[in-house]
Amino acid sequence: MEKDYSCNLKFPTRYADFDFQDNLKTSSFLNFMQEAAGVSGNELGCGSKFLWPRKLGFIIASNYLEIYKSVKEDEVITVKTWPLPPERIIFERHYEMYNKAGEKVAAATSRWCLIDVESRKLLSPSALDQDYSIYNPAKALEFKDWKIQRVSLDGLTPAYTVKAGNTDCDHYKHVNNTRYADFCFNCFTLEELNKLNVQSFQISYEEQCLEGDILNFYRIPVSENEFIIVGVKQENKSFMRAKIVFSNK
Repeated sequence: MEKDYSCNLKFPTRYADFDFQDNLKTSSFLNFMQEAAGVSGNELGCGSKFLWPRKLGFIIASNYLEIYKSVKEDEVITVKTWPLPPERIIFERHYEMYNKAGEKVAAATSRWCLIDVESRKLLSPSALDQDYSIYNPAKALEFKDWKIQRVSLDGLTPAYTVKAGNTDCDHYKHVNNTRYADFCFNCFTLEELNKLNVQSFQISYEEQCLEGDILNFYRIPVSENEFIIVGVKQENKSFMRAKIVFSNK
């Protein structure tokens, strides 16, 4: 494998990838990122084909996405992705996304942790037989503010509630990370979203959710066009925290 490795994949867009305004959904960007990360991991010899037989797995801790240009139907999105050299127990990965014209439409970064699937213990990078010297230290964007501020939910009622179903779950039998993006945007009305463009979407995953869990989502305005979404399970335990920044159309 060459030094400063990257993986480049093309994703033809589908009708289901778009929202009611015919813009590519935030969850679709996250799905492309997830697929590209999986292919890249397999190329590097540390993807699901390698990990699952060994009872190992990567779980995602956080995503941060910036959207620079809306994507309409009949596009092909090229995703370039690469992992940074890991630090302690954090595996950071970066992404750049381009349309058919070669314009950068989005950039993103994600943080992952390696676990023993049976014990759920966090593992260090030394658990993998990897030459991390080939990993590209370059970044698609500069982002360090991974902590989403804590906000009070006192007196608030959920903006959206859903019961997690089996179609929300992935290989690990918990709700897949990309599903939360759609849940977060369901905290807004069509009328509200019709006046706004998504500038950035940040999400941190705190607790796994399983089939049958009742998921309550609270929407808290922070400033004009900036909102924090907190997901709380039936035991009043928060399981995710997101921040959405919009711009006016």
